[in-house]
Amino acid sequence: MNKKRSAWLRVGVALVIVGSLQGYLARNYLIIGPGPVQKMEEMVTVETGKKDAEGAFLLTAVTSAPAGIPSWITALVSPDVDITRRGQEIPKGMDIDRYISIMESLMRESQVVAGAVALERLGFPVKVETVVRIEAVLANSPAKGILKQNDIILAVDDRRVATADEAVKIIGQRAPGAEVLLIVARQGKVKTFQVGTGPHPEDRARAAVGILVSSSLTYDLPLDIKIDSRNVKGSSAGLMFTLEILNQLDPADLTGGEVIAGTGTIGLDGTVGPIAGIKQKLAAAERGGAAYFLVPMENFEAAEKIAKGRNALKVIGVSDIDNAIMVLDDISRRNNGTSGEY
Repeated sequence: MNKKRSAWLRVGVALVIVGSLQGYLARNYLIIGPGPVQKMEEMVTVETGKKDAEGAFLLTAVTSAPAGIPSWITALVSPDVDITRRGQEIPKGMDIDRYISIMESLMRESQVVAGAVALERLGFPVKVETVVRIEAVLANSPAKGILKQNDIILAVDDRRVATADEAVKIIGQRAPGAEVLLIVARQGKVKTFQVGTGPHPEDRARAAVGILVSSSLTYDLPLDIKIDSRNVKGSSAGLMFTLEILNQLDPADLTGGEVIAGTGTIGLDGTVGPIAGIKQKLAAAERGGAAYFLVPMENFEAAEKIAKGRNALKVIGVSDIDNAIMVLDDISRRNNGTSGEY
């Protein structure tokens, strides 16, 4: 074999190895990084509302893409980029289109719930009816063989749930390994199950039963609220949607003239629920020039640790919409010299 042919052979073998590695990474791993930072007033428009805030609320998001050799290297050297197994994001065997559809339904839910919470807080009559449905039982779930796809979750631990996020939050409050009581409707019959839990794939301190849930909603809101989600999916924008809707309808400027980023789900009762990707969202908030970052209480400890050394970005944990408004009011009063540190 001449040298030229041998060299081409080595090149061919190398290309096959690189191609195989690239395919393996793309099939099995995802790269999670900081996503776009967007002004809420550009995404949300409320009938009769005004966009006259001196400051701004920012929505932070994460990006998720199949891993490749270049992005894998980037993730290894960047503190704000993570590598995760595909199965931790997308259940094994689930079609990607169906998974995206579930995430889109959670986004729609968060928009409706945000509108309902904001309008009800301002004294408007609202009506929202929901159905929380099991979309999939994961392969390694403690609920496998107990719960079924299309079961409707009525209550968790004897607490009625109105949204998918409420069900996830109640379950997550238990220690991994503890059993949880689920009341479900199945083919017109109400059934009660004790289901084991395991660690949540995104936060091993929280419990999960290994199911994917979504909500379908019917609602009647007295004002028209238009939200352009700009390809952001999932439910973690609920808190910031709620604050922006309130800010456009409230004569007071809730931003206090500051740039305030945040994340968190919102329940119909106004509670703020935990989210994933806190490290990436903190990085996005800093990149967007935020002075403050509002996070769910469940994410506060982790967020505060990550935020150390990130310039002047201050992380504040909030438990519900009333708590968030109190925090914003305090920020505004401190900036006006009328209150001390909280």
